[in-house]
Parts: sequence; structure tokens; C-alpha cells
Amino acid sequence: MKNKFTSFAIICFLFYGNTVFQAQESKEILDLKNKLLTTKNDREKVKLYDDLANKYSDSKIIDSALAYSKLSLPIYEKLNNIEQIGRSNLFIGGLLLQKMDFANSERYLVEGERYLNKTENYDKRAWAYYLLATVNSVNKKNKVANDYCNQILNLYNQNKIKDKKLVLTAYQRLFQNNFLQENPVEAYKSLNTYIEFTINNFPEFIYDAYFFAGTFYLSNKDFKKSLDYYQRSLEIAKKSKNEQQVANSKMFIGNIYSETKQYEKAKLFFNDAKNYFEEHQLNSSLQMLYYYFSDINYKQKDYTNALLYINKALKLSSEQDPMYHYFTHQKGLIELKTLIDDEADFGQDVAKAQELQKLTNKQSESLEYFLNLKTVVSAEVFIQNYDILQQAYEKLGDYKKALFYLKKAKDKKEETYGLDNMRNLSDIQSQTELANERTRIKLEEETKRIQLQKEIELKALRFEYEKKQAAAKTEEERKRLALEEDLKRKEIQIKFDEEQKAVALKYAQEKNIAKINQEKKDALAKADLESSKIQKNMWAIGAGLSLLLLGFAGFSYNQKRKDNKKIAEEKKKSDDLLLNILPHEVAEELKEKGKTSAKHFDQVSVLFTDFVNFTANSERIGVQEVLNELNICFTEFDRIMEKYNLEKIKTIGDAYLAVSGLPISNEQHAKNAVNAALEILSYIQQRKKENPNALDIRIGIHSGPVIAGIVGVKKFAYDIWGDTVNTAARMEQNSSAGKVNISEATYQLIKEDFSFEHRGKIETKGKGAMDMYFVNHLVKS
Repeated sequence: MKNKFTSFAIICFLFYGNTVFQAQESKEILDLKNKLLTTKNDREKVKLYDDLANKYSDSKIIDSALAYSKLSLPIYEKLNNIEQIGRSNLFIGGLLLQKMDFANSERYLVEGERYLNKTENYDKRAWAYYLLATVNSVNKKNKVANDYCNQILNLYNQNKIKDKKLVLTAYQRLFQNNFLQENPVEAYKSLNTYIEFTINNFPEFIYDAYFFAGTFYLSNKDFKKSLDYYQRSLEIAKKSKNEQQVANSKMFIGNIYSETKQYEKAKLFFNDAKNYFEEHQLNSSLQMLYYYFSDINYKQKDYTNALLYINKALKLSSEQDPMYHYFTHQKGLIELKTLIDDEADFGQDVAKAQELQKLTNKQSESLEYFLNLKTVVSAEVFIQNYDILQQAYEKLGDYKKALFYLKKAKDKKEETYGLDNMRNLSDIQSQTELANERTRIKLEEETKRIQLQKEIELKALRFEYEKKQAAAKTEEERKRLALEEDLKRKEIQIKFDEEQKAVALKYAQEKNIAKINQEKKDALAKADLESSKIQKNMWAIGAGLSLLLLGFAGFSYNQKRKDNKKIAEEKKKSDDLLLNILPHEVAEELKEKGKTSAKHFDQVSVLFTDFVNFTANSERIGVQEVLNELNICFTEFDRIMEKYNLEKIKTIGDAYLAVSGLPISNEQHAKNAVNAALEILSYIQQRKKENPNALDIRIGIHSGPVIAGIVGVKKFAYDIWGDTVNTAARMEQNSSAGKVNISEATYQLIKEDFSFEHRGKIETKGKGAMDMYFVNHLVKS
């Protein structure tokens, strides 16, 4: 189950907040209510209504806050207080936004804007623009939302806004608009502007910026960068001792581990977050977390627990809550997938076929809800629906509908994750990172030059005054010289501080100019792209008409059904074959682009195995017998590699080569490799008890960097290169029968986890003397 929840999750974090069960009225609220009972004057009443509305809002008791704020509004209208009418409408609209009642929220916000635009309160006007940007973003009116954000920035540039936090919210909102509309290039640009403004003006709010950056990269499946930003947010939350932020970061870090199939690690982070959310009764966060628990069980095909957790999420939501529809929809997907994975013959089992048809119809209705929704819906919702409906209709033998949904899924994937989108994002990322790095290097060089010049002048000053001090005849003259030197030293410091500020300002301006120029280039490129799309569409229409005129005819319906089924079966076979020789990520890249590029991995562990006296045993018991034994052993080795997340690279004769820590980086790579090696030894020992002709084995492991990629263009072979591979081979050659021999580099990574026998330094071909260790057994799981 793909992660379709990211975009919706961010909406919930922004607008929905965390509702707390049975919030209690505070003493302050009760005192204000008692005062209200004895107050008859309108001006005093309206002040108490506002105070109560604010107190209820602070306590997250939204319905009560709404009730009192709505009592204020007619009094302000009666008093004809323009600014307060605007502010009351704005307050009500903001509360309705928290309830995700977008239609009524917009009505009040537009009215609030109308009144506030008649006043000189620019800060409140800016707040109205921000809330209207939020509503329009959710309602998929992206241009209108961005225009409202730009109105805030225009007021700021005219020095009309006093509260710079409003500018921060505008930059944040611009990013969120583009993110929710699934526009990765514009989202990336606005994200960088938002982070830069936060660092320069509000470093205390950098948690939010890093958290959003993590979410952006997660949605674009850049798990490494996403994890980096979430971990930064986690460290900041820990330093500030904000336990709720710690729990939020842990939940999303857990989601990354779930996406990269590190399920046990994901559950550890989820459970940490769960303890906090349950203790503090944070309803919305718990809903999201239960969804993620359901997702992880779904991926592991534990549909019973997947259903259990999605039902837990449903219990915490109501039908008025938009999240309720996502959870109901997810429950339907799980039930449908459970039945699809059943081994039943739907052609023969009528009851099962009817049940599948019923669930399929129900899921189609759920899809209609999202298709008709006026607010933002993640593309993954549609992709996942199309995929599951295609599978369901294929099981039911309705190949026409199966093909329809297969095409819908393909088109939506291309629209969302197409090569052009990803290439554009990659290009803009590369350009931005390169420009920032150039600016950083230039600034660093200028700073070093200024620092060096300052040190030269200070040393010259010291030398000058040392001579003057030596020539001084009285203590009074020496004191005067010391004061004079100190004054000149301060003058030099001030001069160079000003020069440093000027340099920093210069490069900041250059950065802004570069940004403006890039935006111009992007606008021109976008115009060119639209023009080329129109030309392509015209060509396609012309070609289509030509085909129609030629009377192009298709096969009959029944033939189409057979062909589609055969195509689906052949496609599955080819996909399975490709995944049998290539890692999943590499196979996907190859299918998408037709080629792949080699990649560098900083830290992996390479494992070599070799059977002892293989040639001699072949002569003793016969080649065919040995080959049979080899096949049995290598088949078991493949299973062990899969268990410990190692990537099998190849077999060379009787040698077996695998690597841990790629194509997805994993900090447990060394431990996983050694665990796999020990299980191989255990299997070989058991095999020798069962078969007198079983072979002895020796194993070597070394950790370090490698290059990995595909060799050739005809018969694809995924391979690894580098000194790490050669060293791992030397570890195997210097091992002994029934032993796992590791290098010093690997030992340093796992020395707390296993017991070892240090073999000292052993002379190694082409490497000199190297420290080696035999691994005895696991001491810490």
C-alpha cells in the first residue's frame, strides 16, 4: 500500500490540530460566565463575549468559541464598529477553518476582508489574506491562494506590516499551497525561501520549517533527505524539550522506515509516538498514527491487524471529519485486497465472486466521493484505487474494466511522477544547490581574506608598539602607548567587521539577483513547454483523424479480453524476471528511463563465501553431485539474504557475493551481513549432518564504500566495484573452514554486538598486514 496520506496529513496538521477528549472549562472561563450574568451594557457584554471566545479557542473548545464570537458580531454591527466587525468575521472564519468547514469559513473570511480593507490595520488585513489563502489552497484555487500570499509580501515590502510573523506565515503558506497542489518544482522553490527567511528572522520556529521540508522530500520519495530533515526537527524538539514535537517527528521518521521496508525500526518510532499521544489524548495525531500502523501491517500482508488499526482510527473520528472518509476508504481497500489475495477460483466459487463484486462496487463509490470532492486530494488516493480496482476486475474476469483502470493508473502516475516532473525538480534542485555552494565558497574565501588582512594589520600594529614601548622612558608614557594601541586595535576590528558585513550583504544581494534571474528563466521555459504541448496535441489530433479516415479497426471484444489477460500475465513474468536479477529500485529506474546510472554508496558491507576444496570434492564425488549440492546451498543462501536485507550480486563458480546496505542505505548493514554469515554457517553445519557429501565453507566480510550499477546494455548484470570488494575477497581467502572472518573496519561497527577472536595482523596479498577477527556468536540482539 503506497503512502497516499502525506498531503492529507499535512492538511490535518495545519488546520485540524489535536482535539483533546472532554476538555474542561477553566476557572477563568467560569468567572467570565458569572460576570456575564450580571452585565447588561452592550459594550461590557461584547467584551466578555470576546474574552470567552478567546479563552475557549485557547482551550480548543471550538464550538463554544464559535457560539460566543457569533454573539459579539451583531453587537458590533449595531455599534457600526467597522474594524471590530471585520475582526469578528475573521475570528469566526478562522474557527470554522479549524473545524474544516471550508465553505462557511470562506464566507466569513471574505466578509472580514471586506471590512478590514476599509481600515488602516494592515496586520489584521494580512491575517485575513493568510486565512483566505489557506481556504483557497484547500479548495484547489491555487492561483487565488498564491495571490493572497503575495498581497501580504507586498504590504511587507511597503513597510506597512509591523508583525514579521505574518510574513513568515505567508512564505510558509506559499510552500504549502504548491505542496498540496502537488507542484514539486514551485514547492521546492518556495520551501527554500521559507527556510531561509525563518533562519534569518525566526530561528526559534525552524522546527516547523525542517518538519515541512521532511514532508516535502517524503512525498517525492527522496527518503534520505526526508529522514535528514525529520531528524533535524527531532533534535530541535529535544533541545527545546517540546514533547509533542518530539512525538510528531518520531511518527514521521517511523513512516520513512516503513516506506523503506525497515518495519521493526518503524514500529519502534511509532510506539514511542503512540505512548505520548495516548497519554495526552491527542485524538488527531492518534488517528494518523493508527493509520500508519494499519499501513505497515498491510504491507506485511497482515490484513487482520491492518483492519484492527484502521477501525481504531475510525473510532476516533466522526462522519463530519474529512479524515473519516479516508479511513473508511482505507478499510474498504484492506477488505478488498484480503479477498483478492485469497486463493479462491472466482470463476467457480460464485459466493466469493459475489462478495468480491460487492466490495468492488463499494470501493468504486468511495472513489466517486474523492473524485467529486472540491478540496485537495492526494494523487496517491486515485493511483491506489485504480490499481486495486484493476486487480479486482481482473479476478472477476472483466478485462475491459481491468484495462480501463490499468490505463487510469498509468496516466495518473505519469501526470504525478512523470519523467518531466521529476527531471524539472531534479534540475531546479541541482541549480539551486550549485548556486548556493558557489556563493558559500565565495563568501568563505572573502571571509578568509578579510581575516588574514586583519591579522596582518594587527601584527604590524603590535610590532610597531613593541618598538615604541621599548623606547619609552617613563611608566606614564608606556600606559599612554598601551591605551593608544588598544584604541587602534579596536578601530581595525570595527573596520574589518564593517567590511565583513558589506561582503555578506553583497553575496546576499547576488543570491537574490540569481533567484530573480532563475525565476525569469523558469517562466520562459514554462511558456516554451506549454507551446510545445499545444503543438504535440495538434499533431496527435491530426494523427488520430488520419487513422480514423483509414478505417483502423480493432479486434473483437472477446479477443481483446484474451489479449489483455495474456499481456498482463506476460508483463508480470517480465517484471518478476527483471526483479530476479536487479534490485527493485534499479529495476524501476530501468523500466522508466531505459537505462540506469552507477551510484556511490559511502558505507556498505560486502560478504564473500567460498566452498573449501571444491575442485577436489568434485573429483571425489562427481561433478553432478557437487553441482546439485551447490544449487541447494545457494538457494538457501538466497533466502537468508532476503531475510537480512542483503542484495545478492552474483555467484562465481562456487563463490557467492552479496552486499548489505544498498540500494537503500541502512546503518545496520554490518550487523545484518554478519547475522546472515552466521546463519549460513549454521545451515552448512546442519547440512553436513544430513548429507555426508556436504561441503565446508569459509566466509569473509569487509565494510566500506563501493560503486554499484549495471554492466552492459544487452544482458543486464548488477555489480559492485571498489577496493572494499577486493578487501572482502581477501577476508574470505584468509578465513578458515566454518569461520566468518572480518576486517578491522567491520569490527569497529559491530564490536558491541558479537563476541570475537582477534587473530592479530595477518599478511594479505596486495594489502600488507591487516587486523582480522573471527566472529564467534551474537551477544546482543
